[in-house]
Amino acid sequence: MSEINVKSLIVESATKYFSKFGFHKTTMDDIAKHIHKAKGVLYYYFKGKEELFNEVLKQELNTVKIALKEIVTSDKDSLITLKEYMLTRLKLLNTAVNYHETLEADFFGKYLFVKDVREDFEEFERKQLTIILEKGKKEGFIDVKNINSTVNIIMMVVNGIEIPLFLQNKYKEYENTIDELSSMIVNSLRTQKK
Repeated sequence: MSEINVKSLIVESATKYFSKFGFHKTTMDDIAKHIHKAKGVLYYYFKGKEELFNEVLKQELNTVKIALKEIVTSDKDSLITLKEYMLTRLKLLNTAVNYHETLEADFFGKYLFVKDVREDFEEFERKQLTIILEKGKKEGFIDVKNINSTVNIIMMVVNGIEIPLFLQNKYKEYENTIDELSSMIVNSLRTQKK
């Protein structure tokens, strides 16, 4: 088995274990036994459980990034793009179990090793939202005075609802309301015809 395959196998197994049992309850022993390898093999590829979790989280968020980038680069107008972006983002992150764990205050406080992965995702999002708003201004569909401030507010709103939606398991309960919230945000940015 090639090195790439072994590393992929480790990450795949770790993803299952972290998703099912969480970071704290998953051990390197569990992952090694699952793939029928010695624990030392895991340490050959990853310095420890933190680095392995980071890789799992990175891959989980990369899946989200790919889908969101596809929306942003579509030919749809900016208003439709923005709404689709917000709805898809929340829908995909709802299934990103390892990402959910990083939202817990005690987890983030104790385990700063996820900081870089989270910041990278935040920077990615900031860039995508900026692209959408700039496109909307050019199209004449969106009227905002300060794109950076608007991006910050959108991110605050969307990030602010993650804990109740994901950690308190209320996504399904509020799915229709999320659609309404997305419409409200999009409509508030829409150019007002004089």
